[in-house]
Amino acid sequence: MARLALALCLLMAAPAAAQERVHVDVHGSAGRAYQLAVQRFAAFDGAFGLRERFFEDLTAAVEYSSVMEPVDHLAFLDSTDTRDLDAPIRCDNWKGIGADALLQGTLRVEGEQLVARYRVWDTVRCRLEGDVTEARRSRGEAGELARSVADDIVGRFTGLRGVAATQIAFVSDQSGRKEVWLMEADGGRKRAVTSNGSINLFPSWAPDSRSLLYTSYKSGRPEIWQIFRGSRPGARLLESNGDEQIRGVWSPVNGLAAVVLSRDANTDIYTLRGGSLDRVTRHRSIEVSPSFSPDGERMAFVSDRTGTPQIYVRDLRRGDERRLTFRGEYNSNPAWSPRGDWIVYTARTTGGFDLYLIDPDSGFTTPLVIHPRSDEDPAWSADGRKLAFTSTRLGKKEIYRIDADGRNLRRLTGGHGNSSHPAWSGWLD
Repeated sequence: MARLALALCLLMAAPAAAQERVHVDVHGSAGRAYQLAVQRFAAFDGAFGLRERFFEDLTAAVEYSSVMEPVDHLAFLDSTDTRDLDAPIRCDNWKGIGADALLQGTLRVEGEQLVARYRVWDTVRCRLEGDVTEARRSRGEAGELARSVADDIVGRFTGLRGVAATQIAFVSDQSGRKEVWLMEADGGRKRAVTSNGSINLFPSWAPDSRSLLYTSYKSGRPEIWQIFRGSRPGARLLESNGDEQIRGVWSPVNGLAAVVLSRDANTDIYTLRGGSLDRVTRHRSIEVSPSFSPDGERMAFVSDRTGTPQIYVRDLRRGDERRLTFRGEYNSNPAWSPRGDWIVYTARTTGGFDLYLIDPDSGFTTPLVIHPRSDEDPAWSADGRKLAFTSTRLGKKEIYRIDADGRNLRRLTGGHGNSSHPAWSGWLD
């Protein structure tokens, strides 16, 4: 039980001296945000009442991307509304106000669905970026539709779509017990997805974002459960056989999961495929916090085999392991970037915990979030441009997000209770 408590401490918390902060580019080679002129979509067939809110959500989602910025309507030299989705545009009017692109569209209600048709102009080259596109959601999901349109536009200009339409799972104790909750990527629509009155921890998304793994004490001991979207009931990931099931995470590929088990008084990482468990770590020490590389071929994890928690990387094919962190006495909670270029981790400092980035190949380290209070539990967005994390900078634990270059810090949670352990979904298509 003492080893289980220590393993949970390594997972639930995470000094590091570092080199000077380096700039992590989230904008791409241009080095600045694209300027997007967004016209209000023309509304037909009952969609007029949804038009203004759709426009507000659309422009907010564009701004959320950090790689595109909406142009102020007061600067427009041409119409602020879409008049004709088939007519050519006067590119000089848009280039003249500094717009790199123009988004036009229409909204229509068809039965219970809201339908958006839109097109994007590259105003610099004066050409359409693709054909007119149609997207639809249920009539009550205008915000989701707007965010998905914005994400698509981001993808057309950067090669990687935005994440405004994704979701963040987290743990909240506002009900008096730790339950798993969901919210939109901007912090909206918070709702509980577990309600068993027990302790629920460590949410982790499946690669297709259709289910979550989490650890629950609802049977009286820690077990890993999987909860699904829709009406499909939740289920145990593993049969209960006396092991303490501490945590589970999915590999981005190959249908593989990593699970942390306490077995025979030893805490190790195993891989799970089709019900078959294979032991990965074999030291007489505590190994926790697995995080897969984007190609699924390597795993970052935490071990105290040298006396203090440090981050290691294992090649899952060859079985080679190497220590990655050498600065500081307590480093934990690694999370591998979806792009593969960084691992973010939590480091204990004199003031609490801070977030650092480390190159998984060279070991180069740079600070990401430094604050007198504690910042921990980092989780990447699917595009690798943003992170969510837990912070106590206002006293209690709250979820924040920040760009990977250290800009645009925002608080996502508030109200009663503590919020922690964010897990950012992939794209929800």
